[in-house]
Amino acid sequence: MRGAVEFVIPRGQATTSPSEITLSPHTKRVVEYAIDEARKLGHAHVGTEHLLLGLLRDDGMASGILASLGVTVEKVRHQVIATLGQHGGEGARLASPVERPAVGAQAFGPPAPIDRLDHHAGEALIRAYWHAGAAGHAEIGPAHLLLALIGSDSQWLVPLWLELAIDPLALAAKIRAAAAPQSGGEDVSPRMATALLGTINRASALAAQRNRAFIRPEHLLLALAMGQDPAATALASAGATPERLREALERRGL
Repeated sequence: MRGAVEFVIPRGQATTSPSEITLSPHTKRVVEYAIDEARKLGHAHVGTEHLLLGLLRDDGMASGILASLGVTVEKVRHQVIATLGQHGGEGARLASPVERPAVGAQAFGPPAPIDRLDHHAGEALIRAYWHAGAAGHAEIGPAHLLLALIGSDSQWLVPLWLELAIDPLALAAKIRAAAAPQSGGEDVSPRMATALLGTINRASALAAQRNRAFIRPEHLLLALAMGQDPAATALASAGATPERLREALERRGL
């Protein structure tokens, strides 16, 4: 979890004293959600389980990271109710974490403009990290990012697959077949591959050309199609060439 956070938001450059740290608007909203969750469950206190539920309800980076690792508000709420019932009281600690595939701690590769990724694009990058780690791959490459984008619920990508007459499930199967899982995945700390760095830099340039402040999933997809790697080959074979993608995105004003 810490690795996923640092992958998206790198460590700061200076030490901050406790007196200088304040709560962000998102954090304040999370506390409000936590209080609401405790009330809904009939609890007289706000515990860590309620804070976790509050994080999941908030539409921020934290909820995106949790969701990318398979932690959903429904799963946690059911787990809280089940665990408290097993232990006979609301003060019990959660007995076990929500199941998710094991991945190693993040090891950083070369710098990339990931601070410019919007919410959905950031989620996709985290899922790419998960795909690489779960498959036991030492590097996070364009193919992992493409798998993540296929699974994205972005309001721009979902209709784009339909417009281009592309079956995203078939495309994902083709990508997985070309990148077989390796053994010992739980011991792997995937690094960002040079090819993925190039993809993100191309996406950043595409966003800038369109006067967009943030890199969106569609920019990442077009940047992937413009590459020289298996992900670009898979996209081209499915009919998602750079030309077709660019035309489709321009029609949508993206």
